[in-house]
Amino acid sequence: MEEKKYCKFCGEQIEKDSIVCPKCGRQLVLIDKEKIEKELKEQEEKGKKEEIKKEQKKDKPKFYTLSWFMWLTLILFAPVGIYLMWQYHPEIKKELKIVLSVLFSAFFLYALISQPEETTTSSNNEKTPSVKQTENVKVEVVDFSMMTESDALNWCNNNNIKCIFKKDYSDTIVKDGYIKQSVAAMSKVNQNSKIVITYSLGKKPTIGQQNALKKAKTYSDYMHMSKSGIYQQLVSEYGEGFTEEEAQYAMDNLIADWNKNALEKAKSYQKTMSMSKAAIYEQLTSEYGEGFTVEEAQYAIDHLEE
Repeated sequence: MEEKKYCKFCGEQIEKDSIVCPKCGRQLVLIDKEKIEKELKEQEEKGKKEEIKKEQKKDKPKFYTLSWFMWLTLILFAPVGIYLMWQYHPEIKKELKIVLSVLFSAFFLYALISQPEETTTSSNNEKTPSVKQTENVKVEVVDFSMMTESDALNWCNNNNIKCIFKKDYSDTIVKDGYIKQSVAAMSKVNQNSKIVITYSLGKKPTIGQQNALKKAKTYSDYMHMSKSGIYQQLVSEYGEGFTEEEAQYAMDNLIADWNKNALEKAKSYQKTMSMSKAAIYEQLTSEYGEGFTVEEAQYAIDHLEE
């Protein structure tokens, strides 16, 4: 049988552990309010401290988000540093981020591909001539106007002359033609001397020709069009409306991989239109289609995925 007790105020039989009489509502046990308030206050302060610790732990930045770590990785391993800069450093302006990304990418690539020059020793342990020794060797300069740029480079290498090749526009000399040289022919210079040789870029293009070339490059790089397709687009009254002279200049000076363009077009037809190889080949070579040459179209077909 459960233990019972009697309320000292009304005499009602109640549970032994009761603090308040359920009948008369009188308090049977004195409560130490100060003690309870103290305990509650301690629990509250303890909770606040725990919350502060959590916030401090939460707000403490990770080491890889700090500026010093970003700069360190930019110098030691640029790709990671660039990622950290864009991801965790909004305080750096976008324009500065772009500049830093380009600079450190270039530095990283240069360091990656550059290798120390290898020194070789001849079998008979002969020493190579020093710079001072070669400077005392005289070389007779040739007339570079009779040479192509490639031939001139070979002559310079064979005679230990440091040739610097420059390009300039000329209204009278055709493209790749010789313009001038900094040291006259039949002059004698020391080895390791520098000679500047200037070749022609041809007549300076008009604004229209420059714009036509820019448009042609866009059609090649982003739309992967054929050479004939680009030309037709440039001169068409429904296209760009350039003159034939401007369009021809663009095609003569456009640097493009036509095989690659044909392959990209073929991939597009294969994936988006589910065309067969035979149908793609016809589309690539058709004058009403893409206008690629037979060789370019065949290259594309040969390199399509099975």
